[in-house]
Amino acid sequence: MTDDADTPPTGDDTQARREAALAVLRANRREGYTIPSATLYPFQWNWDSAFVAAGLASADPDAAATEIRTLLDAQWANGMVPQIAFWTDATGYFPGPDEWGAGSDRVRTSGITQPPMVVPAARRVADALRRQRGGSAAEAFLDAVVPALDAFLSWWLRERSDDGDVVYVRHPWATGMDDSPAWTPVLESFEPLDLPGVDDLDYAREDRKSESLADQRPTDWDYDRYVALVRQGRAFDWDEVRLREVCPFVVEDVLTNAIFARACADLGGMYDELDALGEEGAAGVDAADRWREQAESTREACRDRLWSPALGTFVSYDRVGERRLPANSVAGLVSTFGGLPDQGQFEAVRTNLSENFLSYERACPSYVGEGMDLDRYWRGPVWVNTNWLLADGLRRYGAADLASRIERDTVSLVEREGFREYFSPETGEGRGSDRFSWTAALYLDLTD
Repeated sequence: MTDDADTPPTGDDTQARREAALAVLRANRREGYTIPSATLYPFQWNWDSAFVAAGLASADPDAAATEIRTLLDAQWANGMVPQIAFWTDATGYFPGPDEWGAGSDRVRTSGITQPPMVVPAARRVADALRRQRGGSAAEAFLDAVVPALDAFLSWWLRERSDDGDVVYVRHPWATGMDDSPAWTPVLESFEPLDLPGVDDLDYAREDRKSESLADQRPTDWDYDRYVALVRQGRAFDWDEVRLREVCPFVVEDVLTNAIFARACADLGGMYDELDALGEEGAAGVDAADRWREQAESTREACRDRLWSPALGTFVSYDRVGERRLPANSVAGLVSTFGGLPDQGQFEAVRTNLSENFLSYERACPSYVGEGMDLDRYWRGPVWVNTNWLLADGLRRYGAADLASRIERDTVSLVEREGFREYFSPETGEGRGSDRFSWTAALYLDLTD
């Protein structure tokens, strides 16, 4: 067990543990947003803020609403919500705003996005506001965020889809699961200095704060390719049309598509609510129907293109190499969050989960298979956010027993080790940063 200051109290005092979680979030809160961790991530991250808002919705819906509105304040004019918003000075941070060369007069940002978790999070926040503050509070929030959320999902379809159904990303960082073994075949397909627009690879890593943490982070081989993709994007002014022709990393990520499908359905639900409040009228009904139809067409396309019968799970697809990327990762299981599997596919996913992922002492490893590393980032450790998504998805398919197992393991890991970034599925030991915001926020939701 760790002796970190953020370790929740032992025993049966759930309320004391929840207060400890709230204390972590208060300490990490800045003006309108919550940093993921003071150790490694001192700015606003896109899907981190979404998970913070989703987890905090019931405990403090006003703070959750502010989190989302601040994130959307960083939205680009074309609709993209960036991965990072540098609301404060970033001197000494790599890759900082000068490296990205992106953003607006309002705020400098990274040049990529992350899975659109902000949309499902916004729906949870609206529901919490309605329950606790009344219909007018929910209405005001929806009025403020729905146009921006619509613009974000529209951006995905316009700028990041070849067929209008399945969406793609251009960087491992955009998937959220940065160091997944799924990306290795794509990263092996190019040499960093051979990329158009990349002239050098001089940089100093700032993500290795200690010897033990360095062993958990991506290797220099991986990082060279991450940096090269950033420098190529900057060289092409983040122009999606031009980058589609030269970028070697064009991947239809299963996790992003699962969240995208759920986001489309949830946006339809928010339009329904605005219509019920008399805010949208016929236009709102049309928008609700359009986004629900988009959710279903994305699901159907994913069932065809991203399903791996051999693995019994969904996998990602390399658009440049025209191949599936056969990694048995938690991303394929989280397909359930977006309703991707048909019933037959779900039965295979359930079997895969039970036989390959639940064989470890604590569920659910982020990856199983060749190259699994129980301590290295997304190559094996348990993450609270993917567990939370998976439990939600399993309940959608009626697998309450499996969902409860995932939730119990998640809560026990946090109660034993504190609000860590990720955990070993074998020993349960906490890894990565401590006082990690989405761990604290989602613990609140899991113990509500």
